[in-house]
Amino acid sequence: MFAVTLLPMNTGETRTDVRRAVLAVTITSFSIAALMGIAALLGSDFGETSLRILSTTVVVGCASVVTLACLVPVETRWSPVSVLGFVVTLGTAAFTLVMIWTESVDWGDGAYQALGIGVTLSVTLAQVCLLLGVSVRRPSVSPLVWTTIALSAILAGQVIALIVGEGAGDGFYRLVGVVAILDVLGTLVTIALGVFGRDQRALSVTLPPEVAARVRAEAQSTGRTVSDVVGEAVLRHLDLPVD
Repeated sequence: MFAVTLLPMNTGETRTDVRRAVLAVTITSFSIAALMGIAALLGSDFGETSLRILSTTVVVGCASVVTLACLVPVETRWSPVSVLGFVVTLGTAAFTLVMIWTESVDWGDGAYQALGIGVTLSVTLAQVCLLLGVSVRRPSVSPLVWTTIALSAILAGQVIALIVGEGAGDGFYRLVGVVAILDVLGTLVTIALGVFGRDQRALSVTLPPEVAARVRAEAQSTGRTVSDVVGEAVLRHLDLPVD
């Protein structure tokens, strides 16, 4: 199995620029919110405004952590999932801030349900992005990754059902607990194996820019992956049969 690393070309540089821009905005936003929160805590009069400022700090901080998780696979073929996670997280954070700072508004159950659904989807997409990033780094754990992603999707559906539903029986809550435990277990094992484990079957190959450009062009023109193109080239060079 080949894990091919291509040196940055124009497309890769563009994605890296976007990633750096998002990181800069995320860090700057939380830095400002953190300073506001510290000022509110150290202020002499801790009133309603200070509480709102502190709540804003918490919301921006949580959204920043989720955003960083969503950025993990942004430079891979899973970038659409990364973008979706970022958009959902941004929308949820913005809606939460509107609820915090809007006065004299009687937010109904629908607004709080929408907020709960947004938080659930944001956290789930962040988890999925982390898992996809691990699968790209360590292809051998892909079966475990997809099993855990399936569990996370089921758990998200169960949580959303609880948010919008009138209630559930004891058996449903037990099922949610079982799925949640398996989801956490799968995530921990996947990350542990992906980050600290060794993949003896994988071979990392770094290609120079001019070769990387030709490989990308061949992959796009033939509808194959970069790894398939490189693998076929190596087999032909070694006079081995090509499947």
